[in-house]
Amino acid sequence: MSPSPSKALVRAALVGTFGLLLFVPTATADVLHQPGGAQIPSQMGCDSGHPTGLAAELACVCDSGGGCNVGDPCPSQGNCTIPQGTCETTLYHEFNDNTCIPSQLEGLDPWTDGSLEPETFMPTCALTFKLLSRGTARFGDIFGWYNVTGSAPAPTELFPMLDCNATRGTEAVLDVRNDPRWTGGEIGFFIATPEQHGNTGQCAGGDCCAKVDRLAGGDGYVFYSQRELNPDSNGPDSLIHLIVYDSVLTERKFFFAWEDIYGGSNNDFTDIVTSVTGVECSGGGESCSTGEPGVCQYGVTTCRGSSIECTQVYDATEEGCDGADNDCDGMIDEGGVCTDDVVGNCTGVTCDAGLVCRQGACVDPCDNVDCPSGQTCLTGVCLPGCTACNGVVCGNGSSCNLDTGDCVGPGDPGGPDAGAGGGGDDDGGGGQPGTGCCQTGGGGGTGAGVLALVAMLGILRRRGRARRA
Repeated sequence: MSPSPSKALVRAALVGTFGLLLFVPTATADVLHQPGGAQIPSQMGCDSGHPTGLAAELACVCDSGGGCNVGDPCPSQGNCTIPQGTCETTLYHEFNDNTCIPSQLEGLDPWTDGSLEPETFMPTCALTFKLLSRGTARFGDIFGWYNVTGSAPAPTELFPMLDCNATRGTEAVLDVRNDPRWTGGEIGFFIATPEQHGNTGQCAGGDCCAKVDRLAGGDGYVFYSQRELNPDSNGPDSLIHLIVYDSVLTERKFFFAWEDIYGGSNNDFTDIVTSVTGVECSGGGESCSTGEPGVCQYGVTTCRGSSIECTQVYDATEEGCDGADNDCDGMIDEGGVCTDDVVGNCTGVTCDAGLVCRQGACVDPCDNVDCPSGQTCLTGVCLPGCTACNGVVCGNGSSCNLDTGDCVGPGDPGGPDAGAGGGGDDDGGGGQPGTGCCQTGGGGGTGAGVLALVAMLGILRRRGRARRA
């Protein structure tokens, strides 16, 4: 059964280079309405004994289970079956409810978890565009992306990824960050329809297949993730055409549920339902502080509907003699984990940034740390190497050794200008975890952006092979 996302009381986001902590209250889940007052999306219906509507569509978006997470009617009191697939939404019955339309819902709730934001996104890696449903829509809409500029893009600036012939389950992959059409900033998403102007619900020229080149000739409409750009966004008859949902199963995945009729239709938001994986909402993917002590303080901002929350990256582990608060209890190297009187020997000793005091001497915390293959040491902790997904990103003055996954500085084996003398980068060039392409879980383990926070706070790191102070 798919769980609902947890809602923290506050979201702590670290922004700016000076470490300003912002505490953002949890957004209250509100039911959305059209400007005219109609609740959106509309409630589920029934067709041939099966529920219809957006909830039913999301119940078929599953990681496991072999089908849709929609339970059968209850044959008797206390004999109701709850589907056990891992799906975005789970629908099931209670005794004596409508035998076609389940009365119980868990997971992603189309009525309380939907949002009109985010409107713009940042690509983090190769994006996967997927068509989930066209509902019962007549139009063959297209779905794609555009560069955000502050004004509506021209037809030539719309880049379709799913054409009018795409069917349920069709996927298209594009590495936007390496696409020459990407201008380097935020992107938005759009649908284009073949609707005839002035003739609601009818296909222009009898052709129901939308195409970008038809837009220039006046056929069809374009609706954007930026609502203000829509042709019917203003006035008393303005319409909402898109509801956005943040996946409860997959990081950096959003669902886009569209209404494609100019001026509005039945508000079920299943005319075309799509997903995009590999994007962050604006403000996501940045380093933040969870407010917890020790290594548990490191987090990365993630999207939860229209809110940003700080997701913990490290779980507490057993304390070790490494100059870090591994068990997140506010104390460092306590409990006799160090064989020598480290605290006593280090009384009054102040070390340069990136070094820790041990036995009276300032040393690199990665000294004597033996990381498994494919990992590298930063601040005494083993992280995925720079050749791994979500691995460290090598900073200025260092490069990635493709053989070891280490960030190496000038003079280090495999580093830039090797043999030219000098040591590692004193300005944090050793690296920091990146916001790379692999999807990560909701907390614990190593993940994107964890030590960028350290860099922001001025705790500059150096590789174990860098020169000692």
